Amino acid sequence: MKKFLMLLTIIGAVAYGAEYRNGTYRGVFVSGQETQVEIQFDLKDDKIENPKFRTLFYKEQNYLKNKDLAKNKDQYEALLKAITGKNVNEGIETLYAPGDIESAGATVRATKVRAAIKNALNSGVYTPAK
Repeated sequence: MKKFLMLLTIIGAVAYGAEYRNGTYRGVFVSGQETQVEIQFDLKDDKIENPKFRTLFYKEQNYLKNKDLAKNKDQYEALLKAITGKNVNEGIETLYAPGDIESAGATVRATKVRAAIKNALNSGVYTPAK
């Protein structure tokens, strides 16, 4: 009987599949009372889709609007491109080595982006999928 229940539990876990609810997620990284990174992305079967920055700010500089910081913005957006289509947990792992991401470079603070993604997941779905 115990083996049957264990098998049933394992089959149920495998059949369910997705760890997170499908929908749109939003998360933030705040430091020194300044929202530095705000990210939004969709999850479908735990795969990251349509990631974008809602805020990308550091030392009173808005990377999304300041044309002089376009290179920095492009480096951060390379992080999002690298995780698009990946399982969310794989995507988070990818951000541990930003130097390996083409066009991102080691100077990009991927830790902030990773923290914002984890904040989004911990907060739960912002808008459930229809």
